Amino acid sequence: MQSLVLSELSIEQKIGQMLLARPPINQKDKEYIHNLIKHRALGGIHGTGKYRRFDSDLQEDEQVQVREYNAIADYPLLICEDMEFGYARGEIQLPPPLAIASTDSEELAYEFGRLTAIEARSAGYNTVFGPLMDIALNPRSSCLGPRTFGNTKELVARMATAAIQGYQDQRMVVAAKHYPGFGESHVDSHMGMVYLSGDEKKLIERELYPYIHAMQDADLSGVMVGHIMVPKIDAHYPASLSPKLIGLLRRIGFNGLIMTDSFSMVGVTNLFGMEECHRLAMMAGNDMVMTNYRIGVQTAYEYMLKAYHDGCISERQIDAAVTRVIAAQNRTLTKPTQTVITQKEKDLAEEMAKRAIAVTLTQVDSAAIGVNQKHLFIIEQGNPFIHPESGKMYQEMNGLDVAVRLLQEKFANSDFVKIDEFPSKVEIEYVLNRTIPYDSIVMVTFNKSVSYMGSSDLTNRQLAFMEAISHKLAAVLLFGNPYAARQFIPVPRLIYGFDNALCQEYAVKTLAGEHIPSGQLPVCVQSA
Repeated sequence: MQSLVLSELSIEQKIGQMLLARPPINQKDKEYIHNLIKHRALGGIHGTGKYRRFDSDLQEDEQVQVREYNAIADYPLLICEDMEFGYARGEIQLPPPLAIASTDSEELAYEFGRLTAIEARSAGYNTVFGPLMDIALNPRSSCLGPRTFGNTKELVARMATAAIQGYQDQRMVVAAKHYPGFGESHVDSHMGMVYLSGDEKKLIERELYPYIHAMQDADLSGVMVGHIMVPKIDAHYPASLSPKLIGLLRRIGFNGLIMTDSFSMVGVTNLFGMEECHRLAMMAGNDMVMTNYRIGVQTAYEYMLKAYHDGCISERQIDAAVTRVIAAQNRTLTKPTQTVITQKEKDLAEEMAKRAIAVTLTQVDSAAIGVNQKHLFIIEQGNPFIHPESGKMYQEMNGLDVAVRLLQEKFANSDFVKIDEFPSKVEIEYVLNRTIPYDSIVMVTFNKSVSYMGSSDLTNRQLAFMEAISHKLAAVLLFGNPYAARQFIPVPRLIYGFDNALCQEYAVKTLAGEHIPSGQLPVCVQSA
């Protein structure tokens, strides 16, 4: 595998190097992607296949696709993935960034990046979308939650920079995100436009503080630009389409790779249109344009090629962008220092989870309840839904399998009942009646900070249910976004379990009195 040489590339190849493709939507799209790679006309590709459409004729999963990309490419194609919670298909599961920040350990943040990179590089990836540099300033934010490292610029800077060093020491390119920052707004950019109130001075002092720290201390290799409006700097275009905001990033000293966030997000494409987003992103100074996973790669490539032929972007600007793409690709040519996970890494992952668990106690001295007593555990489960494309019925997964299994083992004398995230009248009445014989009730909840949800809070129906049983509520195990607790009534024991199997294990052990929690919640949660 060899580095690309700018002077040897045609304009068609250069345009392709500025494209960050999404997974193929069907067999024809897959063949087109492979053809671009064979002709050195693709800069990077998002490796995951999770966005595959129901009408696709593709059968293989992303691991097969990634192996094919690496086999075809004779240059260091950037093969990218979201790894905010570690490499999802690896041997070990890592806690999310907010849990890592709860340990207040830069050493563990470094190991979070390093361990993720070891597994990701072994699987064929060389670029990570992340880590998040966003500061969790707004408790209503549905974009951040456990994905962020905390609510102060200093904490985010310390932890994110350590994670970046861990990634890059294993020769991965990072795309720190989401420049300039989601933290102030509650809006999900997948659905609407995010607005920041600050001017340039305020941005440099606050939102850009973690980026500057990572540039100085970790040789930050890449930045992902969000679809975020900053009217006091650019009243017309979001950062991803704004020469002014991308120019600001260059003026504070960043010389690495700049890519857009995905143009699958309706918040930006609803305002500007799909083709116009690709054109404006190139004109604004992005080095790479991450296209929409709902359209074929050929369509995106032709949008970008047309922008050049229409005179919207000069070859000189294209050359500058592709030079930075090639520089990022060349970072991955050096082999990682470690390629396999050992027991040491598995022990580190467990240490992260063990030290992350945090609690809030109200008028009690311990987070534990009696394991031999009879409690009623109410377990939140995901909603049933009919998929709009396939017409099939599905059940959303709450991801609490490990916690529920351990609770049933350790509290063998207790009873368990499930309740939907958005329960019906009949379900609420049924579960309320189940609570009557019990003096001690434990609620186990999970709230996901994911796109197109608009909120990371519990539903109002769940909150009303919690208030109805407040006089019997002994504890709440909250998995997911700790900010959801700001709407809770005061409860004697509130255990923050964050996410992943190991965190679930130690949260349950905390309730059972087998673990003394030491985590310090890196966001401020005020119970109602």
